[in-house]
Amino acid sequence: MTPSRLREARSWWAREAYGRRDRQTALEALERSGIPRRSVARAKGVFSAMARGEALIAGAAGLAVPRPKNSMKNTRYLRLLQWRMVMAYGGFEIFAKACLGRSDTGGLHPEDIDHITACCGYEPPAIAPPVCSADAAKWLNRPQKGRPIQILIDFLQLKDGHGTFMEQWLTGTPITSAAGACHLAKILRHATAHGVLSPTKCRELGFVDAIRTTPRTLDAIRLTVIERIYGSRQPR
Repeated sequence: MTPSRLREARSWWAREAYGRRDRQTALEALERSGIPRRSVARAKGVFSAMARGEALIAGAAGLAVPRPKNSMKNTRYLRLLQWRMVMAYGGFEIFAKACLGRSDTGGLHPEDIDHITACCGYEPPAIAPPVCSADAAKWLNRPQKGRPIQILIDFLQLKDGHGTFMEQWLTGTPITSAAGACHLAKILRHATAHGVLSPTKCRELGFVDAIRTTPRTLDAIRLTVIERIYGSRQPR
């Protein structure tokens, strides 16, 4: 995706979809893109939802968080990173659901994430497995509490599928796919928004780099989705 083509795609999308110049053309292009899992041909509110989601994703990705001295020990800095990521994933969920043709109030399902990332074809930078601090290692290695990985899965309140995914990452498998980055963002978003993952625990568990970089990955996925829709226009 060249910069010029991306500019063309974003300009066209703003005019046709959000600018109300020809929403039917834009809907037809979205339908032909292969992204929706349900028909959007006669759907209402698709572009409104996509616009709201885009604003949150782009806003989060472009939000600079000044890095102070001793930033890894600065609670305010870490909390800002966490909530920037929460903002990015919240926007991605709104945006992706609209693209997929979903209008319900539930969150993104794993198969939704797999589908939309497969359609966009974006390959993000790898997310290396986390390295936890000595304090976190001591907290995780409490024999009477069970396996360290299970202690962490229970702490983050993960479901079965997410637990397996996190175990692979935590035990040495880098996350190299867009789908994997989205699944990780969802897990860390929920743990942060539900008050489980404090800035201190985030730092001790080695999650800071993932939380810092996932907003940009979600934004890149957004842009590739728009480019795919642009490429699906019907020749006139």
